[in-house]
Amino acid sequence: MAQDRKQIPLLDEFVLRLVNANVRTEGAIAGFLGLPSDMVTDTIADHFHKDLLTYGPSDSPAVPRRLKLTARGEQQERELSSITPVRVNEPLVFDQLLWRVSSFDRRMIIPRRQAQEQNMLLLPAAQRRLVEMSDLTAAAINAQLREGGLTDREVLQIKQIKQITESRAPRVLPAKLLVYADADRTDIQLGVVIDGELSPDHELALLSHGGAKALGIQVEAPAERPSLDPDLERARIPLAEVTKKRAEEAADQLAAVAPKEPAEELPRDEIRAFSVFEHSDLLEEALAQARRRILLIAPWIKRAIVNTSFLSKLETRLRRDVSVHIAYGYTPNDPKNDRDAVRKLENLASRYKEKFTFTRVKSTHAKVLVYDDVWITTSFNWLSFEGDRDRTYRMEEGTLVRGRETVDENYQHYLELIAQESE
Repeated sequence: MAQDRKQIPLLDEFVLRLVNANVRTEGAIAGFLGLPSDMVTDTIADHFHKDLLTYGPSDSPAVPRRLKLTARGEQQERELSSITPVRVNEPLVFDQLLWRVSSFDRRMIIPRRQAQEQNMLLLPAAQRRLVEMSDLTAAAINAQLREGGLTDREVLQIKQIKQITESRAPRVLPAKLLVYADADRTDIQLGVVIDGELSPDHELALLSHGGAKALGIQVEAPAERPSLDPDLERARIPLAEVTKKRAEEAADQLAAVAPKEPAEELPRDEIRAFSVFEHSDLLEEALAQARRRILLIAPWIKRAIVNTSFLSKLETRLRRDVSVHIAYGYTPNDPKNDRDAVRKLENLASRYKEKFTFTRVKSTHAKVLVYDDVWITTSFNWLSFEGDRDRTYRMEEGTLVRGRETVDENYQHYLELIAQESE
């Protein structure tokens, strides 16, 4: 049961309605409402000021003056009387982790099946039961409606709950889970980001459910970084130096500090380390911006990565005459590969035979990405990094080399390797 929110305080409304109902003295109104007379007197004085009330003619000086609605007051009283409770259906989002109604944008919510297909980690519910009437209050719903921008309706009473059950396409809200670990990887903490904002409430709720250990999240030492040619290794800028420089640049931007000297142009050639966090961005950059070539080698392929978006962006590169080579394979009949994702890449390669070669190799430990004049070698699994169900995270580190001559040499080397190792 809800009604449109009225724009005047409740006492102001009842004074007008009581006068209209022939309760027309200050004492009678105060007695009817059970309120101190000075509160009623102040409200009546305010209505006189707004030209809503006046005094009617008195029959005798001994009889108290009787209040009367002005023409404006009569109109105000009719409008207030017309606003009455009605039964409405109000769609709500109920957060089962916090076990309370939420103001999340319903457009952000996706079917649970879609989340499972993308191998998302489903966070636990606070309780394993359906929502009951006692779990909701009108005040909580009104607070969430106001937070969502709906300020012209007020819920008075909850009459019935109709909810989506497990058998009727339940839906979930995608969020980002941040994993923090100390140097020894013994203390693992979690952060929850929803719509770009950290949520301390969800972080505490996960902690009460056992935190990272209960979710099966582990942090282990990174795999060994692939070695480079000695000359390249000596020229490689280490990760600590790259991180420090970026932190200084970010701090300057936040402080709006202009550089003391004119900014130098970035070197055309560079050899630097990059962290685990940059891998997905670099893959996205290759799919969105490559103009001449893309070469990608990875042991496994998962549909969490090779999804509709990935395939669409890859096909866009092919239509723009970009040469694409993808090679994969670790062991024969490897069960870690998603057959559906492999089949979709095979179909795409069959439509662009002149531009796209998709090859299964006998065995590869290489994790390589080449696009245009950029060569990346790493221990990161390019096409399966979101598909590992063991939820073990490693601080993978890679090397980015930018420069045509060096990249051309390695590009040719990998093409020869793919030809030699193809099944």
